[in-house]
Amino acid sequence: MDIILEPKRLTKFFSFFVACFTVLHVLGQCIVFFLGREGIFEPFVRLLNLDVDRSIPSFFSSMMLLTCSFFLFIIASAKRKDSKSYIYWAGLSLIFLLLSIDEALMIHESLNDKTQTLLNTSGYFYFAWIIPYGLGLIIFLLAYMKFLLSLPCKTRILFIIAGFVFVSGAIGLEAISGKYFELYSDYSMAYIILSTIEEILEMSGIVVFIYALTSYMDSEFKCNRFRIKSISDESHNCTGNH
Repeated sequence: MDIILEPKRLTKFFSFFVACFTVLHVLGQCIVFFLGREGIFEPFVRLLNLDVDRSIPSFFSSMMLLTCSFFLFIIASAKRKDSKSYIYWAGLSLIFLLLSIDEALMIHESLNDKTQTLLNTSGYFYFAWIIPYGLGLIIFLLAYMKFLLSLPCKTRILFIIAGFVFVSGAIGLEAISGKYFELYSDYSMAYIILSTIEEILEMSGIVVFIYALTSYMDSEFKCNRFRIKSISDESHNCTGNH
């Protein structure tokens, strides 16, 4: 069986679902805003809400992060002879696996209350989990700066764009929306708009990163088709474009 990994087609696939979830979320929030939260549509609205845990969009985001982890694992496996490069790619694969688990289980949400109580945060740091995650991001950037600069120009630019878009939502707008949440709660239109944009940026950043990874695999390894053989076959192989 062949699994075709065409960067543009795969990006369009994920972008389509991001657009669909965004539209459904906006419609759901309109229903809540005009009809209230206790209506008959409330369970369906919550199921399609971008900003809550255990929703379909949250599960989809987790799967996209897991997809990134898988692609990074494939790249790391191909780079295993290059010990320095392998460590960086394998490290990224592990990081995205942890991010996928975090998104699915909302670990950062449980961390928020403890950090908020410990540091007595408010305002832009009302969602206090951004503090330890922000520190982790700084450490990550310092550790990976040399690796980032060593990447091909196109891949490097796409990585930077993906990271900027994702972080501007996950930490930047999260900080701003936290201030509005503290002042007006999640019932306010301002918070709903900010949190919606935040989630869209996060998912968009992941989509760009998926495109960056598949484009890198296509150009670096000269292949975008993975052939999965039966168990009786001796090995898996990767064939080029036909």
